[in-house]
Amino acid sequence: MEDLLKDILVEVRNLSYLFFAFGAIWMLLFLYLWSLSRRERDLQKEVDELKKERKRDGDQDDED
Repeated sequence: MEDLLKDILVEVRNLSYLFFAFGAIWMLLFLYLWSLSRRERDLQKEVDELKKERKRDGDQDDED
């Protein structure tokens, strides 16, 4: 009976390690995807600014 309880405790401990590893992997994945989305948003803002600048410069060239 005592050996059975020890085996069960070992299994529970192993499952808790698995749970924490699973949670850590999902957290890292979430942080990576959040980082990618933030970079994409920043790049899109920069592209929009460059388009506006190019359009503005094009309009000034037409006036000359």
